[in-house]
Amino acid sequence: MREVLLTMEAVPVTVGALVVSIGVVGLALVVLAAVLGGVAQSIVGFGAAFATVPALALAAPELLPGAMLVAALPLSVTMAIVGRAELDRSSANRLMVGRLPGIVLGTAIVVLVDVRWLTALVAVVLLAAVAAAAGGWRVEVTPGREVAAGVLSGVTGAATALGGPPIALLYRDRDPAVVRPTLGLVWAVGIVLTLVGLAGVGSFTLTQAVVGVVLSALLLVGLLLSRPLLRVLSPQRVRAGVLWWAGVGGVAALVRVIAG
Repeated sequence: MREVLLTMEAVPVTVGALVVSIGVVGLALVVLAAVLGGVAQSIVGFGAAFATVPALALAAPELLPGAMLVAALPLSVTMAIVGRAELDRSSANRLMVGRLPGIVLGTAIVVLVDVRWLTALVAVVLLAAVAAAAGGWRVEVTPGREVAAGVLSGVTGAATALGGPPIALLYRDRDPAVVRPTLGLVWAVGIVLTLVGLAGVGSFTLTQAVVGVVLSALLLVGLLLSRPLLRVLSPQRVRAGVLWWAGVGGVAALVRVIAG
C-alpha cells in the first residue's frame, strides 16, 4: 500500500517535469489541437486523433501511443452506446478478428522501435491517411477486406494511436449512422486490448494515462464548443482544415526526425 501511495504521489512530479520539458509553446499546441480535435469530431465524425496526434508527435512523442489511446476511449464508448441500435455486429466481429493480430504486431513495434523512428512512423501514417482522404480513394467492402482493414488498424492503432484511417477509408461510402457505433465498438475494444498489451510489455506509463485523461477532457471541451460553431463552420471546411492540420503536422514531425 505504501508503494502505491508513493507511486501516486510521484505522478504530479512526473507530469510537472513533462510540462516543463514540453515548454509553453508545445503545451499550447497540444491543448489547441485537442480542443480543435473535439470540435472536428463532433462536426464531421473524425478529427480527434488527426488533430491531436501530430501535436503530440512534435511536442512530446514519448506520450504516444498511450496518452492518445486513453483520450479516445471515452469518445469511442460513447459512440458505441449512443448508436447501438444501428450497430453492424457482423462487420464489427470481422474487424475485431483482424485487429487482434494487428495489435500484437503494433505492440511489438512499440517495444522494438526507438521513439525517434516511432515518430517517423506516426508521420508516415498521418500523411498516407491524409492522401487517402483528400484523394477520394474508394475501396469495395468485402468480408476479407474488413478483416484486412482490422489487421492494419490494429497495427497502426497500437504503434501510433491512429487506428481509424484504414477502417474509415474502407467504410467511406457507408451510412454514418451505422459506421459511428460500429467503429466506436471496434475502437473501444481495441483500445482496451492495446493498453493491456502495452502495459504488459512496460510501454504504457502512468504519466501517459494521466495526460490521456486531461486530453479526454479537452476533447470534451471541443465537443461542447462545436454546437455554436456549427452556425459559422461548414462540415466541408472543417474536414479540409483537419486534413491540412494533419498534413502539416505530419510533415513537421518527419522533418524533425530527419533533422535529428
